Amino acid sequence: MEMDFSKLGSTKKAPSPVDPVKIFEALPSLPGTFNDLWRGQDKALVDWHAARKRPDVLVSLDTGAGKTIVGLLIAQSLVNEGLQNVLYLCSTVDLVEQTAAEAKRIGIAHTTRTRRNFSNELFETGKAFCITTYAALFNGHSALRKRHFPQAIIFDDAHVAESMLRDSFTIRIDSRELPEAFAEIAQLFEPHFKDLGISGKFRDSLDLGRQSTAFVAPKGLYDRSARLLEILLKHEIKDHERLSYPFAWLEDHIDACAALFTRGVFELAPPFLPSLALDVFRDGIRRVYLSATLESQTDFVRAFGRLPDVTVTPANDAGKGERLIVEGRNIAGGFGPAFAQKLVEGRKAVIAVPDYETAKHWADLAVPPKPENFTGELHAFRKADEGAFTLVSRVDGIDLPNDTCRIMIMEGLPSGSSLLERYQWEFLRMNNVHAVRIANRLAQLFGRINRGRSDYGAFLIEGDELGKWLGNDRHLALLPPLLQKQILIGREVQTAFGIKKSDQAIGLVDKVIGDPRDPGWLAYYQSEVKLAELDEDQLERHRNAEPALVQAAQSEAKYAAAMWNGDPAGARRELEKTVDVTARHDTPLGGWHALWLGAALDREGDGDAALIQYGQAMRRLGGGMILPRPSGGRVEKKEGPDLNPFGRALMDVLGYSHGEKFESELSKLKVSFAAIAGDDSNAAEAGVRQLGELLGFDSTRPDNDEGTGPDVLWRCDEELLQVGFELKTDKKSPATYFKKDIGQGHDHLEFMAAKNPGHRSLGLAFVGPAGKVDAKANPSDQMSLCQTSAMSELGRKLLALLEDFRRLTPMERVIAVSDETERAGWRLENILASLDLDPLTE
Repeated sequence: MEMDFSKLGSTKKAPSPVDPVKIFEALPSLPGTFNDLWRGQDKALVDWHAARKRPDVLVSLDTGAGKTIVGLLIAQSLVNEGLQNVLYLCSTVDLVEQTAAEAKRIGIAHTTRTRRNFSNELFETGKAFCITTYAALFNGHSALRKRHFPQAIIFDDAHVAESMLRDSFTIRIDSRELPEAFAEIAQLFEPHFKDLGISGKFRDSLDLGRQSTAFVAPKGLYDRSARLLEILLKHEIKDHERLSYPFAWLEDHIDACAALFTRGVFELAPPFLPSLALDVFRDGIRRVYLSATLESQTDFVRAFGRLPDVTVTPANDAGKGERLIVEGRNIAGGFGPAFAQKLVEGRKAVIAVPDYETAKHWADLAVPPKPENFTGELHAFRKADEGAFTLVSRVDGIDLPNDTCRIMIMEGLPSGSSLLERYQWEFLRMNNVHAVRIANRLAQLFGRINRGRSDYGAFLIEGDELGKWLGNDRHLALLPPLLQKQILIGREVQTAFGIKKSDQAIGLVDKVIGDPRDPGWLAYYQSEVKLAELDEDQLERHRNAEPALVQAAQSEAKYAAAMWNGDPAGARRELEKTVDVTARHDTPLGGWHALWLGAALDREGDGDAALIQYGQAMRRLGGGMILPRPSGGRVEKKEGPDLNPFGRALMDVLGYSHGEKFESELSKLKVSFAAIAGDDSNAAEAGVRQLGELLGFDSTRPDNDEGTGPDVLWRCDEELLQVGFELKTDKKSPATYFKKDIGQGHDHLEFMAAKNPGHRSLGLAFVGPAGKVDAKANPSDQMSLCQTSAMSELGRKLLALLEDFRRLTPMERVIAVSDETERAGWRLENILASLDLDPLTE
């Protein structure tokens, strides 16, 4: 047979372009594709290409601004560069399929992996990237990590990744699914809760019908970790269809976890994600994060353990769809199922709820589809002309642009599935941490039916929970700027037109999204969206706190990695650096950090120092947290007299066995109390809060930590008393207390009455320089002025006491502290008398 080799083509191919913009230009012209990139997409790709060698690059674009195209082109660029096993991670299988459809539409070769199967051989042979889920990479048995370890990863929807990663590290034993395993675990921990004195709360937490949570103290889990592992192995959790994946992670790290019981469920998970300990986050791997616009980076750090090296945030107007947002609390009957029945006659609406319990309220209108039917039923809804579709706990991966749906009814906060997260929010008042998570999820949820710059839709807010959250400007400061303005515009429209009835609300919706659309609305929206602004004080507070809270999240990540690697001393050092600064900006978060600082000390074997940190944690976290107590408390009693809360607070500082540690703590207190008279209002509030804590009161910062209430609240649970403080230390002397100041005071008094109805109020004291009340103001007889110098003097008095007590022997010290703190002068009413409060009504 004759062989003419001259007729064969070359085996060499022209090199594939690495520049993602050139890759786009080289794509085939297929039906349904577009000719050009949007301006924001083009700028994002150019900026990423310039920083492509950096290990962690965040590409931030508004929801609906075309992040998927950007991510696909970046993935192809990394493949063309020669990197092996490039992964594109999505949150759900539905989103994998949507992303794959987009790749196919524009002509980019790819592989998908869902349900353990590759769709083709392109990825395995190194010819394409793989689109898959977070769970496929981060589950404890991941074949991708073992057989196809990535050199580059694209993290889609990075701003809501924390909950997906946390699910991979969470074992949840439900008494309904695994009754025998649950019963054995409950029996294992029953003596622990008896020692803590909360057997009743523990029994309630085992009941499916009771809203109670029992948190396992860190040492209680550590001491039982070996036996807990035996129980899990005995009940074959290692081979369980669902739980075997997180078990593979936690099997050797139970002692680095947190545990709790609630509503008949036992949950075990790390208190902070150990991302920095994972191989996919180590050096030598390129990571690209695709995210919606973030106003706070703390949740990003909590998910990935780091800040990005480079952040690409191109200016663009894609994704800036038009929204009407209407609040249902002022509508007669609200926006519930009865309203929705009328609304969907000739129209269609998505109903977004946080859980299946809430979905039951809407069952007559729309039942959530089963997982296996979800994609089909959603596709049918896209084609329908009217009706409703219920989304349960889904804030990403669902796109209903343009006429596929223009109305969403939203009920409840998208709180996630983590029981630990819910415990932090519902019982520990960790509202700032929760607010960031909620803001990120809401930003995503608002993008489900509002995808592009020419898109528009109406969002109807049902119920108190979400309505109140969106009514707080402190929360709105965490949302993207355009969404902030749209919420403010909705408030104005609703108020100006007196929208209070359901037919008025439907009429307003039709004017905004009907055909034809109301030209008056279009003109108004375009003008107002440029003008609406939030309260500058709330924005400034957020900007000032953000660096400290980002640093706190970084400390959490380093702590988690050290504990995961069996280095409690290293973990302790990480939190020690930041715990006091964290507490100044966010009291409950500072308490949560004190708790885990105590856990590290316990693991190191320094039980006394651990107890001191547990005492700090309980005072900062309030009654929702019960831990082993220092001497004089309910457990671990030592010789000597029982101490009241004031005495225990003093002993927390005096109890350090090392003089250097005591001097360090004393120095911190001096700085904190000195700040009361300083120019920094945040530091002054933190100083007054810490002063109340040292006096043994439940001392909180409601305005900072909850977004409402006085700057500082001291609550005495022994005498059922409370007093609020509003700091005006930044006023010039002589000061004038204006109508706005007094109006805030009236709101704060109402807050105190509602917050602690069983506690008698001793009023609200404005802490500031001497002066007068403006003639237009109308203060209550419960309002008074506490001069800054008097509050500072109280702090100096306490510091002097500490120095005096430190000179005594340990036994003499306990007796002296007991005698001093039982004196009547340290009762809350007498402390206020010593401050020489001047009634504002005089």
